Amino acid sequence: MQKKLKNITAFLLLLLLPTLVFTQTINLGILSSFEAYTGAGAITNTGTITGDVGSNDGIISGSYNGTTYNANTITTQCRIDLLRLYIHLNDIFVTFPSTHAAAFGGGETITPGVYSISGAGSLGATITLDGGGDPDAFFIIKYQGAMTVGAGAEVILSNGTQSCNVFWIAEGAISVAAGAAVKGTLFAKVGAIDLGTNCNIEGRMLTMAGAITNGLGSVAITPPGISTIPVNCSATCNPASAVDVLGSIRNFALFTSFGAVGNTGTAGIDGDIGTDGGSISGYGSSIHFGSEYTADATTAQAQMDLNIAYNALLAMVPTETHAAAFGGGETINPGVYNLAGAGSLSGTITLDGEGDTDAIFVLKFGGAFTVAAQSKVILTNGTRRCNVFWVGGSGVATGAITIGAFSIMKGTILSHGGACNSGAGAFIEGRQLSTAGAINTNEGIVYDDPVCVTSSSLPIELLSFTATVKDPHVQLNWTTATETNNDYFNVERSVNGANFTTIGEIDGAGNSTQSLNYSTIDDQPFYGVSYYRLKQTDDDGRISYSNIIAAEFNNMNSFALNIYPNPFSDETSFYTTESLKDARLIVYNSYGQVVKQVNNITGRKFTFQRENLSNGMYAIKFIQNGKVIATNKLVINN
Repeated sequence: MQKKLKNITAFLLLLLLPTLVFTQTINLGILSSFEAYTGAGAITNTGTITGDVGSNDGIISGSYNGTTYNANTITTQCRIDLLRLYIHLNDIFVTFPSTHAAAFGGGETITPGVYSISGAGSLGATITLDGGGDPDAFFIIKYQGAMTVGAGAEVILSNGTQSCNVFWIAEGAISVAAGAAVKGTLFAKVGAIDLGTNCNIEGRMLTMAGAITNGLGSVAITPPGISTIPVNCSATCNPASAVDVLGSIRNFALFTSFGAVGNTGTAGIDGDIGTDGGSISGYGSSIHFGSEYTADATTAQAQMDLNIAYNALLAMVPTETHAAAFGGGETINPGVYNLAGAGSLSGTITLDGEGDTDAIFVLKFGGAFTVAAQSKVILTNGTRRCNVFWVGGSGVATGAITIGAFSIMKGTILSHGGACNSGAGAFIEGRQLSTAGAINTNEGIVYDDPVCVTSSSLPIELLSFTATVKDPHVQLNWTTATETNNDYFNVERSVNGANFTTIGEIDGAGNSTQSLNYSTIDDQPFYGVSYYRLKQTDDDGRISYSNIIAAEFNNMNSFALNIYPNPFSDETSFYTTESLKDARLIVYNSYGQVVKQVNNITGRKFTFQRENLSNGMYAIKFIQNGKVIATNKLVINN
């Protein structure tokens, strides 16, 4: 297969991550053959459904072009695979937070990415999902409520977009009105999926709990192709030595030394549940992948280990200072934060590991800790969930922890002597613990280690992947130990480690049992830090990804300014070849009027927030020491 290399318009090098493996793309596991599945609910069909159909608890009626499964080992495994799918889809970095109205369609065209809507939403008239020529482009649209598709609405796929890479996710029910044509999987976390008459869907219908109805004359088929959405899989997250304190507690998603553990609605729990003095209830209709322990030898050991962990965290000397309120879009550095009283988190907070995978974040509150609804914790630059701790009641008698609805938390949440409650749809990548207090969940997701579904061994054994700056370019080298049915590699780059674009292709060796070396050149590097990865495609079209290497290119021959992304919708970043000191940014509208000014800019990277600026083109100037050192243009769109 003939491949041509493209120039890389990026700017990067250096930090090799510790493990060299190819990661997986989304694998639906046993769900891959299903057109319709519900964890609990009836399935009714008066139209045409092609593909397998299953309910773990409910009646299936109608005729199907596939196999039906009801309350057996297959449908039980489907529940587990569905939970894993939900976790992985929600782990993917949100690229369009709060930048799109709740209503989609109306003839619009949207670009690839992950869209998050804070409540219920709708799809009306037509919408075009434009892949930009990339067959791996993906679209994930998430509603924190119900989803409604209007009568006659149509989803159009263009420029490479495949229906297997499109997911419509609702926390509530999904209703599709008569005559609508939908492309992509409909995923209702908890709620019914209802297709009216004469609808068409090229995608799956999946729900953890709710009835599925395919109306008269409606046609539903499984999407062709194999999803190429990359996901992060890990068997374990090994903590840094400073916070390796949990002992046997690491096996638990939910545990209290004394108190009840209860659930409302259909939750998803991956990990053990336990109490050393109380009861466990409400998880019968939920998806629980793990064991339950009540007042036995396991919980007795867990109680002792939890006390040891709490005392170890309590003894950690504070290294950082902060106000009681966290969030509001801020970024914090690694360290031990000790608040004298109660604390809170509202909005978004980024925990920046500064390139250190052993960076720790311990946040201790001398009272209660409250997380506002729809708040979000983002881990970046090496930060790992096993090195993050949120502790309520630090050094005092009690400190309850309350996690608001639809918030996304990362790390271990530990309440000393108080209850630990999470609202509807709360998403916790970590665990909830209490030394003495009830634990309550509500249709949320709690897990520690996301486990990928594996169907076969990966086709590549990667020995090394490096990047070397050789002014004026960056050289990429990688070595494989073995290859099985390896068709080709794509070299991809990103400015933020989340959104990648293909910058070149190189043929693979097919099958090989000896070491093989590969090399390519980035001859147009940008300035600053960015990221590389390899995408490997085998002969049957399956995709796998290498780990990411970070890189920094610093050519100080002349001052230069780069902006990425541009155009942008919510925020963008400025990268400069030389470090700024007390610089000033001035933004002008098309009439030459100053519409925004930012002072005291320092460093070589600056994040610019859109805030109240409307769509359009703007001119910018950077001024330092009274001189204009750079000019450029900004373009803001939806």
